[in-house]
Amino acid sequence: MNKKIVTLGVAAFGVVGLQAADAGKVWEVTGSLRGFYDDNYTTSPEDAAEESWGIEVSPGINLTIGEGTDLEFSAGYAFGMRYYEDRETNNEDYGHELGISLSKAFSNTSILQVSDSFVIAQEPEILNGGAKHRLEGDNLRNTLSASYRQVLSGNILGELGYGNSIFDYEEAIHSALLDRSHNQVNLDVIYDMEQTEYFVGYKFASTDFDGGDLTGGLDFKSDARDNDSHYGYVGVRHQLNKEFVASAQVGAQYVDYYNFNLMPGLIPENETSPYVNASMEWGYAEGSQLVAGVSLARGATDLQAADQETSAVYAQFLHKITAKVHGTLTARYQDSEISGGTERVDGKTESLMLLGASLTYAIADNIWTELAYNYDELDSDISRRSFERNYLSIGIGTSY
Repeated sequence: MNKKIVTLGVAAFGVVGLQAADAGKVWEVTGSLRGFYDDNYTTSPEDAAEESWGIEVSPGINLTIGEGTDLEFSAGYAFGMRYYEDRETNNEDYGHELGISLSKAFSNTSILQVSDSFVIAQEPEILNGGAKHRLEGDNLRNTLSASYRQVLSGNILGELGYGNSIFDYEEAIHSALLDRSHNQVNLDVIYDMEQTEYFVGYKFASTDFDGGDLTGGLDFKSDARDNDSHYGYVGVRHQLNKEFVASAQVGAQYVDYYNFNLMPGLIPENETSPYVNASMEWGYAEGSQLVAGVSLARGATDLQAADQETSAVYAQFLHKITAKVHGTLTARYQDSEISGGTERVDGKTESLMLLGASLTYAIADNIWTELAYNYDELDSDISRRSFERNYLSIGIGTSY
């Protein structure tokens, strides 16, 4: 059976997490058909929740060239359509996901890696752009990352990285609050001891909010949140074998809001906070894997404030129950504190919990059926923000 990748929360169209084709295959075509029930598809407070039955269809294609060679290339595209029976208008949602990656080993001492992920979606878990609620419209996120690693001398390596993210939301208020471009550059110095690497690094990031201003009530100027961030960190990576990899980096993040005087008293001049990013992958048995991690960092918010400091813990547990049955459990919990804005939002906290479970049964080598359940809950100190959501789906998929 083709390896399935399950995402946290409600998986938009079931297409997130594009994977390469099975080993030895250059290309692969996939498709799935699901029926679902969503008891709060607008992610609204309990007294305003709207429910619906529906169907979703998702075809996709993956391409892999040069696997296991010094030049590897992979690309994948998936389209999704979700139809909500009980909507009065605009019954359909459409989504697109395109992923591209390239790895080039110039020699035993240098390697270049480049990847890009382009998404059009409505679910916040897929966009990962600062909004916690589901958003109507064709919302766009593109993330590019590149890194170059070179042996400098003996066990000393250097790694230079670059990343760019662009967010573009269709709805006017979220466009004003979340439309932005983010660029970052990092430089790490690494001491390599075969299975373990120790490193120290610096990262500079610049975020430019380019949405329109909001007027009426509080006049909110998008440019007031433009900022530069400086990160300093130390870390370790350990790879026991190809089945177990773990890494951790800890340090500090300093954010300079250089346009704070556009909204004095509502946007701070600067913020300093801890920075943590740790993760592990453990393939503890054939067909079974545990992925887990923790993070702490500042990022964008869909509220009229400067930003939010978010701490998060997550885990994804995939287990081969029998030769034909696989189970998956997913969980993510994050807690955010809002910084800046009026007394209504400044210092307020929000906690988000995403839980999921699924069972997959292989009818044949390239045909499977799946039963899945997801639960999302946002608990917010801010009125009319909290919600609960239950999502249940059953479907069939195939690959060729």
